[in-house]
Amino acid sequence: MKPLIIRDAIDADAAALADLAAQLGYPASIDSVQAGLRRYAGNPEERVIVAELSGQVVGWTSVGVIDHFYTPVYVEISGFVVDTKHRSAGIGAALMGEVKKWTKAKQLGIVRLRANVIREDAHRFYGREGFLKVKEQFVFEARLDGDR
Repeated sequence: MKPLIIRDAIDADAAALADLAAQLGYPASIDSVQAGLRRYAGNPEERVIVAELSGQVVGWTSVGVIDHFYTPVYVEISGFVVDTKHRSAGIGAALMGEVKKWTKAKQLGIVRLRANVIREDAHRFYGREGFLKVKEQFVFEARLDGDR
């Protein structure tokens, strides 16, 4: 088996990213993933990072620098998923290691993420990676296009 490769996502990864997004509960088309990747491309404040094993993308995370006027600047993980067939094999830890390395390179000291309350396995993983639960909250959404 080839070694795990951690790298930035490219357009050719779109189908695998879409499949993994569906595992996370966010179905996405290949076209929408490609469009999203283009928005990240060249932006030094955002990244989509993939884990590749034997030529196949088996995990990804998306991160960005958040700079609100009322909080210290931090990096937020906006998405994080490892293929169900490859969990508990160190892939998530490798992705998280890259996030932490990138955060430190930006001279920032905080990484935040949000996790659905039903993802108890993910909560345990984040705890092992040094994350502490600092608050609970609800997510509110207003659909302005009339859909409910």
